[in-house]
Amino acid sequence: MLASFGGDVWGSLLALGFALAATGLAGGVLYVMRRRPPYAAALGALLLATVLLTGFVVAAVEVPTATTAARTTVHHPTPAAPTSTTSTSAPASGAGTVPPAPEAPALPATPLTSGSVSPPGIDGYLPNPGIGYQGWTHAHGDLAQSTEYRRGEHPEQGGFDWATLNPAVDVFDWSPIDDFLQQCEARGEQGSFRIMTMTGAPYGTHRVPAWVVDDGAVITDSPDREPDYRSRTYQEHWGAFVDALARRYDGDPRIAFIDISGYGRFNEWQATATTDHGDVAGEADSIDSATRRHLVHMFVGGSGTARTLSDDGRTESALDYDHAGFQRTQLLMPYGGIWASTRYVAAHHPDVGFRNDALFSPHADLATLQQIGYGVTDIWRRAPVVFETVDGADPSRQAAAAETLRGMGASLLHDNTVLDEATLAELVPPLGYRYALDRVTTGPGPTGSLSVSTEWTNTGSAPSYPRMGQDLAVGIALADRRGRVVASWVQEAQVATWLPGESRVVAVDVPLPALPAGEYTVLIGMVERTTESRIELPVAGGRPDNWYPIGPISLS
Repeated sequence: MLASFGGDVWGSLLALGFALAATGLAGGVLYVMRRRPPYAAALGALLLATVLLTGFVVAAVEVPTATTAARTTVHHPTPAAPTSTTSTSAPASGAGTVPPAPEAPALPATPLTSGSVSPPGIDGYLPNPGIGYQGWTHAHGDLAQSTEYRRGEHPEQGGFDWATLNPAVDVFDWSPIDDFLQQCEARGEQGSFRIMTMTGAPYGTHRVPAWVVDDGAVITDSPDREPDYRSRTYQEHWGAFVDALARRYDGDPRIAFIDISGYGRFNEWQATATTDHGDVAGEADSIDSATRRHLVHMFVGGSGTARTLSDDGRTESALDYDHAGFQRTQLLMPYGGIWASTRYVAAHHPDVGFRNDALFSPHADLATLQQIGYGVTDIWRRAPVVFETVDGADPSRQAAAAETLRGMGASLLHDNTVLDEATLAELVPPLGYRYALDRVTTGPGPTGSLSVSTEWTNTGSAPSYPRMGQDLAVGIALADRRGRVVASWVQEAQVATWLPGESRVVAVDVPLPALPAGEYTVLIGMVERTTESRIELPVAGGRPDNWYPIGPISLS
């Protein structure tokens, strides 16, 4: 509009000049015809040429100038208010309006061709929430991490064990968990953890509180002094602790996931001397099978009657229970070799994810895990899958480990052995969701709106999981010449349903606020609805705030 206005003014002045010249020549011809007739014909010819030239200039000015394909002009005589909140990064004046900024160089962006652009992609690791790398602790990580993990077998893990957190009857010391989550939040990360009741060599003995042991919990005479998980006293008090844990932390957005614990060495659900190996799907009538179901119900919620072992270690007793469990926080079920419990959770609690702590060992080979059946290899479609490297990982098994991560749709790898950079560079980048922005098309929409179409492909190994905290949506924004976000919108696409390899098109008409006429930059991002933060995309040229400049548009 401004360019057209400038051309009209200068063309009009030029035409006016030629018209004045023609008028002067006409007067001259009349004068000469009276005083010097021989020169009248020549002056008449000059007058005719001037008139023709003047007409040509006027016609040229009236032809509209062509707009470049790199800009889309959107006319909005009566702009509507944006459907989402205008960014607070720029001072607002009135509803949906922003004061004009002083002239400044436009943001560098890929120019649009015919209103469409394919942003250049990038390779490499993206440390986005809920995916990628987990170091043994924050201080022991070789890669950037967004989701830290703690558990209770080692002092450096920070006291994540039952004995520390529940030192007396109805007394809970939540400070280790609270401190950990506050530290994660301060670093812009999430936390995840397992509360242990049993560790193992070389980290000592069980982690059952002394008062629970004094109250009659059965402790075996094994070298590790492992609890007898069938014990009625153990189940009563551990269930009360998990109930209190859920009341305090269920739905806490700082938590990515919690492991279901309470059984086996390191609470990895490894078999014990009393495990019922005849239990096929976790629904047998044995005391051990009933115990494992009860321990699961403590975390997922449920009621029933458990067969338990009395304090004398010989007679049975029935224990009625009713647990609220975690209904909003993501849970993971560790697999330590007991197919029955893994099958039970997969069949009855589809929102629970899968965890295995033996990557690089034959126990975690994809062919072995496929034998479990019951849809275990498809858990990634609805809940996250996490692996941990086995202690003393054999480098010769790296190819098998990579196959397991791909085949199981893993989102996170917990590095228990501090793998070398080359190994991490192969294993970690493909993990989890990875939303590639293939194409963006913009243009004028209905009156007062901007039409934006984005095309995406999930090139990762898994989708994102809202229950884990990654409730993502497509974000659109406009930035002024200073780079300030002056308007933004969130498109209500169900990003969590975008499975690996799938391509999706998201098209929307966004109503524009009353912005000053001029040039703006279209920004695209993937927004986390709860925190309003944005994840990293595999796209070149992103801003520090994870908005990605696509190209300029002109508003008039």
